[in-house]
Amino acid sequence: MQSSRVLRRTVLAAALAGVAAATTAAAPAFAGEATGSLSGVVRDTRGAVVRDAIVSAYLTPSGDPIQALATDAHGRFRMAGLKAGTYQLQIGMGGWSEWAPGRVTDPAQAGSYRVRAHHDTVANSKVTAAGTIAGRFFTADGKPAANAAVRISNVNTATETTGSTAADGTFRIAVQPNQTFVVSYAAGAITEYVPHTFNSSEATNFFVRSGATVKITDRAIAAAGISGRVTDAAGAPATGVTVSVMNVDTTAELGTVTGADGSYDFAGRLVPGRYQVRFSAGEHSQDAAEIVALASGQTTVVDAQLAWTVAVG
Repeated sequence: MQSSRVLRRTVLAAALAGVAAATTAAAPAFAGEATGSLSGVVRDTRGAVVRDAIVSAYLTPSGDPIQALATDAHGRFRMAGLKAGTYQLQIGMGGWSEWAPGRVTDPAQAGSYRVRAHHDTVANSKVTAAGTIAGRFFTADGKPAANAAVRISNVNTATETTGSTAADGTFRIAVQPNQTFVVSYAAGAITEYVPHTFNSSEATNFFVRSGATVKITDRAIAAAGISGRVTDAAGAPATGVTVSVMNVDTTAELGTVTGADGSYDFAGRLVPGRYQVRFSAGEHSQDAAEIVALASGQTTVVDAQLAWTVAVG
């Protein structure tokens, strides 16, 4: 079963790169200057170690982090080379964070850790256990939706967590606990929402408690499509003509360009609904005679002859 591990590592690398730049600007200890360290283990409220959490040390929460690193596979971290002083630690967990010693979201209530030269200060933390959304997606024909992008949107904070399905269509993604989420996934070229809808306003809100797993299953709706062939006023294939299709109810629009034979194809790329088709080239444009109603799983042919001649070459 595939999780968001690869994505988290990518985000982690980017985050640490940004922190490295900020750390440089924060005037680290000079060579030869006596320094101390901070170390600890991050666990959650279930007792499990938290790996890949980003631990950032601050002298003031409103400033830049002095140093940051990721916890290892055992939830451990150690920050060396810190000037003597009092630090606060922020623990980032892929979309949300708490302050040491855990279960604190207000930096004003965060614990303080004194660092002395030639000493290691222990700063263990117990953070709120994440929630989990897990399940399985299927394509419109009932097959596992393999390698489909999954997006989990926090209704309360507007933050997003992403991952992808495994070869059997399953997924498992950790999310911020005690929050409400909407789940969407890629069904071919189209995004669909759980349960079984293209409309985000019709999606189910899933509340996920700390330590709990919410399980969902969904089968994709078959997409619709438009295809056709365009000729110019002389009846020759209209090459290089821009074809745009707009959903008249949502104003969502998609475009392509005709090929050498004047053909274009939006098969399997459109949400079922009503569409206006437009053909344009340079200063010329022309709409299809009628609005086209597209049904799920069907591709409607819309051929057109333009009112102008398309130059060749």
